[in-house]
Amino acid sequence: PHSPVRQARERSCLSLRTMDSAYLKENVGPALTAAMTAMIVEQPKDSVEFVGNYLLAYVEREQGKKEVAEKFAKADAVAKAAAEAKEVAAAEAVAAAEEAAKPLPDQVELATELASTTEVAELFPRLVELIKAGSGASSVYLGVKDAEAGTETATISFVAGTAGSDMEGKVLMGAAPDAEEPVDEGVSFGVFKALEPVEGEEEEAAEEEEGGEPKPPKGPEYPTEFVVKNVVREPAVKFYGIPKLGSYVALPVRYDSCLHADGVEIVPPAEPAEDAPPAEEGAPPPAPTTKPKMVSKEVLVGMHTMGQSGRTFSAEQLAFAKEWTGKLSEALGRAELALWEEEVGKTDAKVASDEETKALFADLKQQEESKLQEAIDSLGEAATDDEKAYKTLEFKFQSATAALQQIKEKVVEIKTYRMAPKPEPVRILQTMLYSLDIAQDTFIEPATKKVNWEKMRKIFDVELMENKLAYYDPADESIDYPKYARVEALKELLGEITAETAAETMPPLYVAILEWVLKAIELREAAVAKREKEAEAAAEE
Repeated sequence: PHSPVRQARERSCLSLRTMDSAYLKENVGPALTAAMTAMIVEQPKDSVEFVGNYLLAYVEREQGKKEVAEKFAKADAVAKAAAEAKEVAAAEAVAAAEEAAKPLPDQVELATELASTTEVAELFPRLVELIKAGSGASSVYLGVKDAEAGTETATISFVAGTAGSDMEGKVLMGAAPDAEEPVDEGVSFGVFKALEPVEGEEEEAAEEEEGGEPKPPKGPEYPTEFVVKNVVREPAVKFYGIPKLGSYVALPVRYDSCLHADGVEIVPPAEPAEDAPPAEEGAPPPAPTTKPKMVSKEVLVGMHTMGQSGRTFSAEQLAFAKEWTGKLSEALGRAELALWEEEVGKTDAKVASDEETKALFADLKQQEESKLQEAIDSLGEAATDDEKAYKTLEFKFQSATAALQQIKEKVVEIKTYRMAPKPEPVRILQTMLYSLDIAQDTFIEPATKKVNWEKMRKIFDVELMENKLAYYDPADESIDYPKYARVEALKELLGEITAETAAETMPPLYVAILEWVLKAIELREAAVAKREKEAEAAAEE
């Protein structure tokens, strides 16, 4: 038997031979086997050279296969990555679409309120903020188109804007109608101007319908939006701050308005048909009916992307803004019609109230005549004619004030009138407010110089009657009247309106207010004359 050392050495050699054999089989076995097989088949003269050349060619072939495999692997990896990226993009698109389909904060609530409220103007601030969020605009603002009193120059007065826009209170002036070269301020008026008819439409309009009847004329068409892609390059753009790169879009809002001074149209009863039976003897004639008289009103929604590196609004963002200007148009028209119906529904009650007021004033007049003489007699027998005349004016003004206080509820009710009165009653109310030191800009629009009825009506509250009217003294020389509230200006504002014409054409409420205004003016003038006389007498002494 061999020694343990020898046995260990033999086991080591065997292990090495086994490892060498495994290594050769794994690394060169396939190549040598292929080379030996080819050599046997070919039977070359120089077998060693043949095997060597075969092995070199084998290496080149295997390297080529490896490169091709690597290329295919890379291509597969790229394709797989592209497919994965496509799947991710598709998932993100679906998620973005789902997110976009979700309503914005306040969107559902605002839509509900627009569809039901009659106080649409109160929703303007929320509306412009929503359009800003949905369109990605830098600022959104809302303006009301009107015309300047006297000149009828178009104006756009901005009444609401998103936070930071600083547009509320700003005004754009249109071109004067009589200007030789009319130029509007800014570009926004362009959205309100009718489009030029396309060539050939005039001929189409003249075509006759079947039966020979002419087609009704087509009305003017207006743009659905006015777009300035780069405001910096448009010289006509009006900037209220530092110009920045961006785009601007003006969207029109049109609706039919019936809350104006001539908003009630009287419709005479239809003539009875020829074959209709005769009316019963003593039956009242058919009464006329009423319907709203509509006039078109226009509002502007402007939005821009200034400060966003020149970005323009996408089609989806414009569609979002237009959807909400459409909702606004519907809301304004619906709300005004609802308020009109409510106002007209009070007609019978107003007629009865007016009769009560007339009867009350007739009674007060009788009491005034008897009390006036008592007031004059209280001056004593030594009173001069001037003192009696002044006392008369003073007493009549106090009586007029007391009369208004007796119908205080009816005066305060003016704030509920949603339909503007005729121009003459409005002027009477205007002189009353000026006399009571109500500032002009409280209810007069600075751009148009017109009365804003929505603002004016809200002034007629309990505070006006109890704090202003009750303590007003026309003879108080400490009152510093502004130019528009001086006696001359008030008389000019009233113009041809007199107590007689008012009694014939106006409800008794306005007649009573006019009488108070006239008595206040007379007492103011008399107080000035009295002070001047007293000053002259003092100077002579």
